[in-house]
Amino acid sequence: MNASPELAQHIGHSTAPPLLSPGKFLTRLQGHPPGPVHIIDPFKVPQHEAVEKAVALDELGFPAIILASTDYESFETRMDPYVAAIKAATSLPVLLHFPPRKGFGFPLVGGADAMLLPALLGSRDDYYVWKSYLETLLNMPGRVDREDWPELLLTVALTFGEDRRTGDLLGTVPVATTTTEQLDRHIAVTRSFGFHMVYLYSRNAQVPIDVVRYFHERLDPDQILFVSGNVRSREQVTTYLDAGADYVGFAGALEHPDWRSTLKEMTATQVAPHRPGTRP
Repeated sequence: MNASPELAQHIGHSTAPPLLSPGKFLTRLQGHPPGPVHIIDPFKVPQHEAVEKAVALDELGFPAIILASTDYESFETRMDPYVAAIKAATSLPVLLHFPPRKGFGFPLVGGADAMLLPALLGSRDDYYVWKSYLETLLNMPGRVDREDWPELLLTVALTFGEDRRTGDLLGTVPVATTTTEQLDRHIAVTRSFGFHMVYLYSRNAQVPIDVVRYFHERLDPDQILFVSGNVRSREQVTTYLDAGADYVGFAGALEHPDWRSTLKEMTATQVAPHRPGTRP
């Protein structure tokens, strides 16, 4: 099927960012030992504190730092200096994870190494399932300089447990886990379309361990499995890693003055890698 003239004009080979071929960031994630990844909300955490945390994470050998928020205003004004400060102080790559907005697409900022483009397969609104991808590509040229475009990670994002906040904002419906019917359907889409990553998330509960194991056993070896939501201890991190998660995200666990002690506890032991190659 031929692309429309408008789409071809905006996302032709000379202007569009690479989508499906692995870039440096994805290759780094695929080759790095599994473990925890810290998520910072830049609209809650002061910039100086984010830099201090990033330096500590860099020293511990974390693969990246994730900047994420459900809500955001004046994105570029806030994020431009925020990302620049982290990049100036550390060698950590920065990954953006923010929801899209209709008429605009996913927000981005120059200097970020990569950004998640989540396909919310459980959303009632097809904009958040796939249309936001196209809108982002159409709007990306001209928003930041070509050399500053972040690497795009195509991601299946699924929510578990009741989450009215995300549901009201993005139309998501929690994935049913009483049977494997929905899980099988989402896994089939993930594999058929060659998504880079699966992001399993629970705002108010936790992603079931059996669900993590189920995805791990059925995804392609190079597809990354990321789990996040209410992770506050090393035991939880280890449990998810043992179930097959490649990375376990934690955010609120470090949102207090004594975050250094918590970070030390959450990284107290090292986990043997199960990458690269086949799944164990």
